[in-house]
Amino acid sequence: MKQYIKDGVVKTRNNIVLRVTKEINGKEVKLQVINPSEEAILADGWVEYIPPHVEPKKSRMQIVQELVVKQYNERADISNEEALDYMAIIYPWDYYLDKVLTEGMMVTYEDKPWRVRQTHTPLEVYPPSLATASLYEVIDKEHSGEADDPIPYAPPMEIFEGKHYIEDGVVYRCTRDSGTALSHRLADLVGLYVEEAK
Repeated sequence: MKQYIKDGVVKTRNNIVLRVTKEINGKEVKLQVINPSEEAILADGWVEYIPPHVEPKKSRMQIVQELVVKQYNERADISNEEALDYMAIIYPWDYYLDKVLTEGMMVTYEDKPWRVRQTHTPLEVYPPSLATASLYEVIDKEHSGEADDPIPYAPPMEIFEGKHYIEDGVVYRCTRDSGTALSHRLADLVGLYVEEAK
């Protein structure tokens, strides 16, 4: 429906009421014209109004993509395999500075995916690393942990009893759960948490 503007006011034709004076029986009478013709509106000083085109800040597709990525990143139930497949949409660690990271969520740091080990608020001076092994562990491809499919050991990493891990070409069998992410080399943990696999 066309719009018209006059004195900064925008209206459609059916919302414009014109006040006109007409002579009826020798007397001047003031009348209101409801739903006037376009010619009458233009004669009264109204001009057609065409709203300026405003480009949306984001397309619908961009908004949907952002919502999906946000929902994905808020999940704490994503497998390591899935995290590696979708690493491109995992938020970088510094996105969460001064926000809360929940246990199980994922972040990327230095081109590696990391899983959050405990709920915390990240600080710039404590990024994922060996020094923050209690907070983050590197995400790796799922391996069975059997002797023929050992899990690559990439500290900081928690290890589990009965699983096999490989580091520097040597396969180790875990003899007890570490209960926390370890930052030492497996060779240094023989007798404590691991033994060389036979």
